[in-house]
Amino acid sequence: MTPSGPHILDRLQGEWKFVREVPGKATMTGRAHIAATSADRARYDETARVRLANGTALTGSQSYRYRRLPPPANGFEVLFAETGELFERLDFHSEPDGSLRADAEHFCGPDRYVSQFVLDGQGRLLVEHTVTGPGKNYVVRTVYRRASRSS
Repeated sequence: MTPSGPHILDRLQGEWKFVREVPGKATMTGRAHIAATSADRARYDETARVRLANGTALTGSQSYRYRRLPPPANGFEVLFAETGELFERLDFHSEPDGSLRADAEHFCGPDRYVSQFVLDGQGRLLVEHTVTGPGKNYVVRTVYRRASRSS
């Protein structure tokens, strides 16, 4: 079922705080900003503090471009900011609990990324990427919450 109300890309715009875990490998805390760059495009930028399992602390950043899917879809394509290549295509649908969900799959050489995005009833965005391949076998879980103006 297609969700009613504002398009998901419009709902996601603004400031977010996030916590990301890669169990046994790293944890991250950071901020993300999603802003429209045109009527059908937006940009995602994040900065994070990373703590590796061995205790090493780093900082990092990541950017993506989003391209709105045409109606009747309620979603967007996630493009790598550097190359413009497609990473994932997300078309959100309503779940019985009122959340919005999109699933995606991406192949990068021999590696497979299976992703799930859920915008829940509390306004959190939950993102999970399961990554498998010859040298990869891990899950990346991120919980986004709206950043308050004072934080």
